[in-house]
Amino acid sequence: KQFLCYNVTKVTMKVLTSIICLSLALLSGALTGAPVKVIFDTDMIGDYDDVGAMAVLHKLADAGECEILATVSSSHSNASIGTVEILNRFYGRPDIPVGAVKGDGVGGGSESPEHRSHIKYERLLAKYPGWWRHRNANDAPDATDVYRQTLAAQPDGSVTVIPVGFLTNLRKLLQSKPDRFSPLDGAALVKAKGKVWYAMGWAVPRGREYNMYSDAASAKYALDNWPSQLVVDDFWFSVYIYGGRKVAALPDNGNPVRDIFATCIPPPEKCPPASEIIPTHRFKDNVKEGHNCFDQSCVLAAVRGPGSFYRLVRGRMEMDGKTGANVWTEDPNGPHAVMAPLDGWPRERIAAVIDDLMAAPPKSVRTKEK
Repeated sequence: KQFLCYNVTKVTMKVLTSIICLSLALLSGALTGAPVKVIFDTDMIGDYDDVGAMAVLHKLADAGECEILATVSSSHSNASIGTVEILNRFYGRPDIPVGAVKGDGVGGGSESPEHRSHIKYERLLAKYPGWWRHRNANDAPDATDVYRQTLAAQPDGSVTVIPVGFLTNLRKLLQSKPDRFSPLDGAALVKAKGKVWYAMGWAVPRGREYNMYSDAASAKYALDNWPSQLVVDDFWFSVYIYGGRKVAALPDNGNPVRDIFATCIPPPEKCPPASEIIPTHRFKDNVKEGHNCFDQSCVLAAVRGPGSFYRLVRGRMEMDGKTGANVWTEDPNGPHAVMAPLDGWPRERIAAVIDDLMAAPPKSVRTKEK
């Protein structure tokens, strides 16, 4: 009897343990949700917060918070896609589909005013020769094809698009025709498959922001015709979120994120503190606290969602398709939303989260060999 009771008790405890574990797993799934399906769209042309954004995105993917479906470039004639491929490989995802804008759009060739600040990416390709397939974005697949193929393969209403650069690719996607990937035109395809679009750009309540005025016609078209939810991470939300010194201080041991930040961030003694910048409401490229985390905050917000460190304020964003100037009007019934910080989430705290993600290593060590 003792033996029988003991074994029955063991079985009962195992069953109860299994039920509890399953319940906790289901509860955890209900609270956290499935991984966010992401298409990441970057200009990767002059600034380097794009590199930090990809680091944040990959670390969130390592944690199971998101799934990176594709990574595309909104600039051409440059090393943008090669840099994207290096970062994908460093984080153990070399097979993520990549593409670049074709035809019109912002270029970064030697004749471009952006080229001087883009040289750091050309140097990155030279340092990691086995990590990329496309030296020039012009040789990469068409980003419109990558968008259409990726969207068509996903469940309805499931894809989050995160453009942190120009909106040329989104305009071309919306204007695309039915093809071998889908019988739907671009607008219908986005409406069917898209969940939300998080854009790093514009300025609240008004202004001219670089990502938008660089290809103002595309930005206006995408803004006016995007059929799913649009959330704006505007210039003023992120301009005073500084980070990057933690990853810049890492040893030089084959980390492309570290390489870019260590090269670009000036020594602290040559930078003013953030406290001297914020009261003047002037944009300062680098301060003692680090570099502006525009794109990183957009990725973090898109993956973790409202309530994580920000709330949404509804309204309407309008812009001039020639100058890129924009005006935001708050309206509880408006079609758009902008991010606003939650109480208790000061920018320093957001920056600390971003810093930790950028400095964290991949799940496993990468080597330069193909």
